[in-house]
Formats: sequence, C-alpha cells, structure tokens
Amino acid sequence: MIKLLYSRFYNELLRFCVSLSHDVAFAEDIVQETYLRALANADILSELPEAKCRVWLYRTAKNIFIDHVRRLAKSIEPAQEPASEDDYSKVMVQMMCCHLPENERTLFLLRYLHGYNSTELGEMFGIPPSTVRARLASARARLKKYFNEN
Repeated sequence: MIKLLYSRFYNELLRFCVSLSHDVAFAEDIVQETYLRALANADILSELPEAKCRVWLYRTAKNIFIDHVRRLAKSIEPAQEPASEDDYSKVMVQMMCCHLPENERTLFLLRYLHGYNSTELGEMFGIPPSTVRARLASARARLKKYFNEN
C-alpha cells in the first residue's frame, strides 16, 4: 500500500511541501518524514480508501511543517557574527512574546520576524487570513497593554 501511495502522490506532495516551505531540500525532508510515518501507520492506511490516504498524507506533511515552524519560533539562534542592533531587537521581540498565548506567539513571530503574510500563515495553519489578522491584532493589543502596565 505504501509503495502505491508513494508512486501516486510523491511528486504532488513534494510540490505541496515546497509551496509551504519555499525550500526544496526542507520540503524533501518533510515528504520523507511523512512517508516514514505512513510506514509506521501502514495498518491504518491499508484499511482506508486511496482518497482518504491522500488526505492523511497531506495533513501529516502539513503537521510536520507546522511542528518544525513552532520549534523554530521557540528557539533563539545564537549569533554567528557580532550582534547588531537589529539582532537585539529580534531577541527583545522574542522575549516580549513569552507573554502571549502560544497560537498568537507563533503567528506573531512568523509574521514579524520571518516575514510571512496573513495568506501564507492561513494556509500553513488551515485558518482564514482574516482569522490570522485578528489574532495578530489581539497579540499586538496584549503586548501594548502588558508593556503600558509595566
């Protein structure tokens, strides 16, 4: 069953992952991890019709991507070069974001530090762009309120 899914959906799934990550090598890693999880869940997938297996593959790939993005958002990378004022600003923003709920923090960091727009974030998380904008507005309001009180 996994061989059939691989032959039918590999290229399609790879294109989907490239559209999410904008990085071919990372997209290939996501697809590889997706098929490894498919192997681990082969007993479940063998009972599903092909269309549902396709949905399972896409959802799994998207979840792997989101997990990776969340891990990146939580980690602070050490500076390789002498720190600039912009680097300090990024660290300050990340520190401020610890006062936000996780869903707002992730969107805020991806939007303002990594440059994704609301449409791209909506596609990544499976929510409408208007919801992304509303959550970003809520995050900004929370930060403003918090820092005006302190």
